[in-house]
Amino acid sequence: MLNWFRVAVTAFAAAFIALMIFLAFHFYGKSVEAKGQVSQLQSDNALQSDTISTQAFNFQRSNQIAGAAQLYSVQIVGKSQEKEIEYRTIIKRDPASGKCVDSAVADRLLEYTNSLRASAMHTDTSQPAAKNTSSASTGCRLTYGQAIYWIDPLLTTIDQLNNQLEGIRQIDSTRQGK
Repeated sequence: MLNWFRVAVTAFAAAFIALMIFLAFHFYGKSVEAKGQVSQLQSDNALQSDTISTQAFNFQRSNQIAGAAQLYSVQIVGKSQEKEIEYRTIIKRDPASGKCVDSAVADRLLEYTNSLRASAMHTDTSQPAAKNTSSASTGCRLTYGQAIYWIDPLLTTIDQLNNQLEGIRQIDSTRQGK
């Protein structure tokens, strides 16, 4: 005689145990998958944090270099202005400062200055450029004293630009980690 009640209870218990084992494996798999995702997200966060800190360092270093270049420019312009005052005093007393530079030399300097200025500025193509119609025989275009006034500002500008280029090199080496 078979006791149907015991068979039903045993079958129910076996099904319940099988269901529990299935659920345990299922949720264990989900747990392992979630743990992998958490690990990947932590790795991504660490990489982003490193990238942001590197960018902040590079930005700060670039600002320091630019600030030093600006300070140098201000100092060198001040020294140049002091020299200009000194040169003007000396040139006023020198009779040679009023002599004219040869007109061919003055014309070449003027053309070169205008070409440099034109290459540095955006041109307005809507209107034709005005031609210089003055002739070289109308008088003195440039005196030796005026030429002397150009020298120190030009050297100062070259020094400023060299300093800026050095700053750019420093910023590039900082970016490249050298």
